[in-house]
Amino acid sequence: MLRALLLAGFILLTVEGQAPTSLPSNGIQLYLPYQDRIIPDYSMIYASQFYNVDQNNDAGNVNDALWCQSANNVTNIGVWYYPDGTEVPLFDGPFDDPSAPRPVFSKRFNGQIALARSAGLSGYEGLYKCIIPDENGVNQTLVVGAYTDSGYNNNDGPDADPTMQFSLLSTSRLATPPVFSLSFSVSDGPPTTVSCSVNGNGISTELSHVIVNGSGSVTRVTVTVRLREAGNYQCTVSNHRVTAGNISGVTAVNSTSSLIVSVSDTPTGLNATRLSTGLAHVRLSWSTVSGATGYEVYYQLSSNTPVNVSNTNYTTINITSGLFRGLTYTFYVVSYGSASLPSGNASVMETFSDPVVSDFMATLITNSTITLTWSPPTAVVPISYIIVRDCRSVCESSFTSTNETSVSSPHTSTGIPPYSQCGFDLIGVYGAEITYLDTNYLAEIAYLDTNYLVTTLSTAPTAPVGDIIFSSVESVSMTVSWDEVPCNGRNGPITGYHLTYTNITSNTSYTVNITGGDNRTYNLTGLIPYTNYTVSIIPYNYIMNGPARQEIQLTAESIPGLISDLIQTNATLTEISISWKPPTIPNGIITVYKIRYRESTSTGPYNITNTTNTYYSIVGLIPNTSYTIGVRAYTSIGPGEWAAEIFSTDEIASISNSTLVHLNLSSVQINWLPIPGASYYTIYYSSGWDVNSMNVSNETNQSVILGLYSCLSYSFEMSGAIEINGIYYEGPRTEPRVICTEDVPTVNPSTYTSTYTMTSPTSTPSGVFSDEFINISTLYVCPPLLGISLFINMIFVCVMIGMCCKKKKITYNVNATGTIRPIKLKKDPVHNYAVIEPPVIQNPQEVVYDSPLELSSFELQPRIQPPPTHYRVMAEQEINNDKSYK
Repeated sequence: MLRALLLAGFILLTVEGQAPTSLPSNGIQLYLPYQDRIIPDYSMIYASQFYNVDQNNDAGNVNDALWCQSANNVTNIGVWYYPDGTEVPLFDGPFDDPSAPRPVFSKRFNGQIALARSAGLSGYEGLYKCIIPDENGVNQTLVVGAYTDSGYNNNDGPDADPTMQFSLLSTSRLATPPVFSLSFSVSDGPPTTVSCSVNGNGISTELSHVIVNGSGSVTRVTVTVRLREAGNYQCTVSNHRVTAGNISGVTAVNSTSSLIVSVSDTPTGLNATRLSTGLAHVRLSWSTVSGATGYEVYYQLSSNTPVNVSNTNYTTINITSGLFRGLTYTFYVVSYGSASLPSGNASVMETFSDPVVSDFMATLITNSTITLTWSPPTAVVPISYIIVRDCRSVCESSFTSTNETSVSSPHTSTGIPPYSQCGFDLIGVYGAEITYLDTNYLAEIAYLDTNYLVTTLSTAPTAPVGDIIFSSVESVSMTVSWDEVPCNGRNGPITGYHLTYTNITSNTSYTVNITGGDNRTYNLTGLIPYTNYTVSIIPYNYIMNGPARQEIQLTAESIPGLISDLIQTNATLTEISISWKPPTIPNGIITVYKIRYRESTSTGPYNITNTTNTYYSIVGLIPNTSYTIGVRAYTSIGPGEWAAEIFSTDEIASISNSTLVHLNLSSVQINWLPIPGASYYTIYYSSGWDVNSMNVSNETNQSVILGLYSCLSYSFEMSGAIEINGIYYEGPRTEPRVICTEDVPTVNPSTYTSTYTMTSPTSTPSGVFSDEFINISTLYVCPPLLGISLFINMIFVCVMIGMCCKKKKITYNVNATGTIRPIKLKKDPVHNYAVIEPPVIQNPQEVVYDSPLELSSFELQPRIQPPPTHYRVMAEQEINNDKSYK
């Protein structure tokens, strides 16, 4: 049983077969395993040559279907088509499966597809087509004619149409050689082989088969020929049979198709003529070609592809588009007939160069016009002329353009600014186009030539210089610079400048000639500080002056000059008022006046102050003192010199109308008129050998001096003291006054009333006295006549003198309780006036008495009021060691 199954499986494998194992290395092919042959495209086979099984049971067990193979070894590849163009069905089952499509089916394998026959081909004969991609993935077509056995055996070869059809394939009749095709139909078998000739000579062709689908299995054969030759063209077709020779008494023969082809004659007399309608317009003309039905015209630029301009039946044509100026073109004309090859080409070259005027020149030049002349161009005469004028001043780069149309030679161009350089373009108008006949033409003067520079003549400048700029402005110098004259007002080369500078204050002017238009800087020197100057600059070219531009500039400040008329306008005890006039040469703005002063006898530092006025009051000075006062002015640069004078403060007023009253042998009373503003008064009294003083309140105008000695002579003086800023200054003393007791009657205290309330401010100072005003006068105090003898009187005088010599003068501070204290007197002469230290007030009820006076015998009158404040009187005394004297 097992052996039976194995045998059946072997028989089944042998009958079905398998796909060929060998594929082409490149391209595609048809493989017929039953014959073990690779057959050509458009071959002819019969039914008994391909099956759906391994019919011949060959050693390789290859299925004997017709295989369409490719070097592209991929799965599911290829398609088979019936002769009517429909697709042969695919089958995935086994080759010998009874359910497979009939009469043929296709089955795909890697890199190939099988056309398997499962039944007879009757009714399905014809050209089968396989489309399969090659190794590049491009679909390729293979055709095979499959017939029944009888149909194959009775076929006498392919039948070709007797006459071929002509078709020009060249896109241009100018092509050399022309490309055309000859086509015809082939029936009754595939045309495996096609060979062609002309006039019996074989020619090379390109074969193309196209199956005309249908029951007749017609193939349209086209051969492509590249040849320009007239004559008889013939093509012979035959097919390739897998089994060749005489089959069943039928001999296969070849079939021939033919056609007579002619070539048109080449045109002659081709000419190119440029047209005035445009710079790239041309007219082509040629002679008539006999038998030609038309002409084809081309132009070619350099080696570019020729361009077909037109097909025409005429022998003249105008080309007005597509061409460009300045280029060279080749023009071709080819003739052709209705059934003939085109002729060889006739050609002509034409260069579309711009026309040129070689004698365009300026013949007359003024400062505003230029006259131009020229001759017409020889190549093409324009319809009209246009002149484009580009002018610029020589000193600038920008141009102004003007178009002057419909001009003719000679032509005068007007309205040109002086000293302008102009470029003229002469334009010829050709229909709707223009061309530059002489581009960027520049001219000058009368030298006639192309590209000649033309510059209009100069005139006087019509614009002043640009901005005037002042720099490095000093007090006595400055630098002046200025910008150029604007180009549109220069009207020629600037050759120099006249610079005038004027002192506005003195109306003094100076003019400088500066040569050279580029020299636009000048240094002015010798100027006056802080003075306005008008600077005027006039440009000129050659000998013609332009308008002036002027600016005003103030020179810088300098140190001022001396002030003038320094005077004293007022003086008080402590203040000096001064005034002055500003410097006659201020050299700038006076910003401040500085004032210095000190006592005229001093060598110490000055006191400094300042003011912006021309007057000033110096306060806090010392009365009756000379001061050196200086004033100088300042500008922003610095100070001027000092102007100085000596001025003095007022004196303190002296006491006037003072009187002395002798009260008794040892006391006197002094009366005086008060000094307004006095702080206190000082009474000086002096014997020949002693000096004493006492201070008296400013609230009284009389005082009693006690303790005088009858044995001495006294002089009396007074002064007033004034307090200024806490410092007391003593005024001048009165003239010395003298009282002799022997000449003065004794005053009875009971009848003499004296108001001597001596009130002193709490700040009244101790006296410091100057010796300058001490004028000693003698007061004689005479003892009473006692009627004794001269000897006794001499003794008495000696005793009195001795007593006086032993006593010292004591200044007492006596208060209401009777307590008496001595006080020391100070001196410190510094100024013209004594500076007094304030006395210390001890009791508001103090009064001063001299100790030798019998107090009990001097009765105070009710009119004497106790002073509101106490004071201290200071005097010098000599105190001996006699303790018994009180």
